[in-house]
Amino acid sequence: MKKENVLVIALIGLVVAGIFFYNRSKAPEPVIAAAVLQESDPLEIKDSGIAWKDYTPGMAIAGKGNKPVFLYFHAPWCTYCTKLKQTTFKDKQVLAYLEKNFISIQVDTDQNQELGREWKVKGLPTMWFLEPDGKKINSIPGYLDAPQLLLILKYIQTKSYTKMEFQEFMKQG
Repeated sequence: MKKENVLVIALIGLVVAGIFFYNRSKAPEPVIAAAVLQESDPLEIKDSGIAWKDYTPGMAIAGKGNKPVFLYFHAPWCTYCTKLKQTTFKDKQVLAYLEKNFISIQVDTDQNQELGREWKVKGLPTMWFLEPDGKKINSIPGYLDAPQLLLILKYIQTKSYTKMEFQEFMKQG
């Protein structure tokens, strides 16, 4: 991995960590019970408009469809996971961008602790971005609002992380 890529990943991590700790310092919002999961297709879990895939079939679909992966780790008790589900994951632009450009996979770490350990998930929520072949691009811990997530999704989907730092990408607007 190039030095520039490592620096970009480190800077994105610092920005997200700052946002995470800033949001965490605010008064906690009440937790609203998670929506009941409805499974119309065994490969898709629909609870917020995102066509979530299960891990193994989702990874296979990404490879065949040559789409990057948005891998989301969560748990029902996680306050910021619930907030993501109620806000960011309901944003029409985020939904449309994920649907068109990514294979979205969610993993409940209470139900699948082994995957959480395999991906070294230390806190929730955690979002991983992967190339279609499953190669890790980067992970982001914590809550992101819709504009933040949309910008990162565009950065990943356009493969701009291979050419420039995230700050330069943001300036291009």
